[in-house]
Amino acid sequence: MFRTQECDDLDTEIEPLLKDGYRLDMIMPADAPRVVQLSKKDQAVRLVLRSEPDQKPPKGGTQNYQEAAEAGTQNGWIRGRAGMMYRDLITDRLGGTMAASHIRLAGGGPVPDYVHYHKVEFQMIRCIKGRILVVYEDQGEPFWLEPGDWVIQPPQIRHRVLECEAGSEVIEISMPAEHETWVDHDMTLPTSDYRPDRDFGGQRVVRHVSAR
Repeated sequence: MFRTQECDDLDTEIEPLLKDGYRLDMIMPADAPRVVQLSKKDQAVRLVLRSEPDQKPPKGGTQNYQEAAEAGTQNGWIRGRAGMMYRDLITDRLGGTMAASHIRLAGGGPVPDYVHYHKVEFQMIRCIKGRILVVYEDQGEPFWLEPGDWVIQPPQIRHRVLECEAGSEVIEISMPAEHETWVDHDMTLPTSDYRPDRDFGGQRVVRHVSAR
């Protein structure tokens, strides 16, 4: 059974469903969620936000949000997927064709992420501050992204953010601007296979390590 339900606050609607045994399957968009899909056995529910999400300051205080506002950000900071803070770098997202997101991980230590993939045509992430531990499907052991490092993430490659230093930041380029992020409940990373040349939707993983 599948049903769609409109709501005014996704967090308020999701919490009781998770306690009732539902699991998160999909979220869209990652930077300002408006649509979430959950399932339990043969039941699925899609929650759709009636209005745009409010801008929310990072947990632990508003200092970073205020600093961003004073610096002239496009839209302030918005809490997105896995507790990460997002802001747009391109106001109109080039008509929806591309998003350039400034992403901040305010807290240090383990990140409440999960194995997931994005239904994109192109996606690239570049670390500009701090250190972030990531792991990718068939790409070996987890590795740290440090300032200047970047990775091209092919379409639908499974990956996960494991941990980070407090205040770490990345720039993420995605095409199209809005896309679905799906949870992979069955895969565990790192995978046993190491296939650095594997093709994902016509693309391969490309990793640049600045220190080299």
